[in-house]
Amino acid sequence: MTLASRPSGLALGPALLLGVAGAVVGAALGACSLAVSFDECRNDGDCLTKMGEQWTCDQGHCVAPSGDDSTTATSVTPTTESPTTATTGAPTTSAESSTGQVSATTTGDSTSGSSTGEGSSSDTGVVACTLNSECEAALGDNFLCVETLCVDALSEECQVLVWPSQGSHDKVVLLASIIPASPPFDAITVPLQNAVQLAIEDYNRTTDLPGGKRIAWLACDDAGSAEKALAAAEHLTGALKVPAIVGPVFSEQVIEVATKVTIPASTFLITPSATSKQITNLADNDLVWRPISSDVYQSNALADRVLALAATRVAMLGKADAYGKGIISDVTKVLNPKLGAKFKSFEYPDPVSKPPDQIMADYAAILADAWGDKGLHPDHVLIAGTSEAINLVLGTMLAWGAENPPPTQPRFIVTHGAVPSMEDIVNSAPDGIKALLMPYVEGVAPDVLDPQNFAAFNIRYKIRFNDSDAITASSLGYDATMVTIFAMAAIPAGEPVTGPAIAGNMGKLVDAMGTKVSFDDVDGTDLLFIKKAHNALVSKKTVDLKGVSGELTFDLATGEVRTNVIGWGLTPKMGMPTVPVLTPMRVYVLDPPPAVTGTWMDL
Repeated sequence: MTLASRPSGLALGPALLLGVAGAVVGAALGACSLAVSFDECRNDGDCLTKMGEQWTCDQGHCVAPSGDDSTTATSVTPTTESPTTATTGAPTTSAESSTGQVSATTTGDSTSGSSTGEGSSSDTGVVACTLNSECEAALGDNFLCVETLCVDALSEECQVLVWPSQGSHDKVVLLASIIPASPPFDAITVPLQNAVQLAIEDYNRTTDLPGGKRIAWLACDDAGSAEKALAAAEHLTGALKVPAIVGPVFSEQVIEVATKVTIPASTFLITPSATSKQITNLADNDLVWRPISSDVYQSNALADRVLALAATRVAMLGKADAYGKGIISDVTKVLNPKLGAKFKSFEYPDPVSKPPDQIMADYAAILADAWGDKGLHPDHVLIAGTSEAINLVLGTMLAWGAENPPPTQPRFIVTHGAVPSMEDIVNSAPDGIKALLMPYVEGVAPDVLDPQNFAAFNIRYKIRFNDSDAITASSLGYDATMVTIFAMAAIPAGEPVTGPAIAGNMGKLVDAMGTKVSFDDVDGTDLLFIKKAHNALVSKKTVDLKGVSGELTFDLATGEVRTNVIGWGLTPKMGMPTVPVLTPMRVYVLDPPPAVTGTWMDL
């Protein structure tokens, strides 16, 4: 991209910004319908027999062309692709596996009993079972025994299934995740998913759940789409009866999935990063949790930061979802009385909500409106969104550089969803303005990093994931997963692992008088903190957790934590003035509860 000069006084229209807006999305993400309950198939493509004969899918069962719906245990060969590895942004295979092969997983308790290892067929074509191993032998390692029937764990959205590397496949509990690991969000979401995987691997190699069970993992990719998130959740709670889900990560999807699927199904849901204040007041039967604070705190922090910078004209861009709309609403309440007409807000569509051409046109028009007429341009641009902030910032800079002479350089402040993309904002800019732009990009985000605990976690993360450093938000994926497993560990042996049982044990993790457990308590490869928490919980004691993200002091009424807000900036890498490094600059210290306001202090 080049910042072209033009004669002053010419209006900047959408056409000039169209090229920048076109970079917002890499590909259109088509819509998909909600998944229905099924046993063997979703469509005819899942019903190709080993002899190459194409059967049809009728209400979840593969039916022969003759209309005879009876099958043998090995008649149908599912055509679903095998789980992929992290080379394409998907989860990697278990570090504990000597073969490096990704294998299938199971749900909850399997009933005991004798078995020949060959699944039996009923007259409806359903393979009956008592053990997961029976389904694996009859249909493949992606099939599980769920309520006496073999069920395919994989679906269109849920493609990566990982067994624990030790122990019997008949003694596992299935933990699922719903995270958009595909573009355009992968840069900030794959590290979250990696952290989920690492937490499960850490627990499995350290100990097991009561009854000798280990954790198996099914990773689902909602591609940032509420419809795909719903389809994944329907599959997980309907066909597989999973007790717990980590995710989704975006507020809109969390609200949709929780209210329409997981709460009615009594499934425990913990979102690592969704912060909409609407989640606080969900009628959730204590089934929805998050290790991060509500947006109400960062909204006030953002507004107070703008006032401290003595902004004169402010344009706020917010994604048109629960997250963006909620932050716009709260920031407006603070800034509108101060700035009046000099504060304007604009909603933009989710980059995966429309075809690319329409998104390009919409973003171009919105950026042109937000920039405004000559002499009335904003000196501060606020962005409440995610990785699309890269393109919104660069589009605004294109408008800024198109005037001759350029007006005042605007300052950009992004919310926590885009903080992990701040370095990419500068890295994606033309070489000539990288150093110029760097000091004008900052962000606000809930404090989700305990320096000492994060350092210990990052060592394991780097070893596990090809020497890559974890981003700060990775702490949330790890903590969300680990507290879920700890709550499972408090369920006595022999009792079913269910969503309500997990939720009912969350209070055992936040007892200030309980066993102190800090996630930096490691000795080489020995994860002492897991042993300490496990031993206390299986002994019917309580714990007080300090996770990778900090104190995990969940409010048992709201299911969330209350934390200060960090102000992030970019500093040049030593000896490399155009290479940005994300750096904490200041902290917004909250006033005593129940206050939602605070005071900025430099670090």
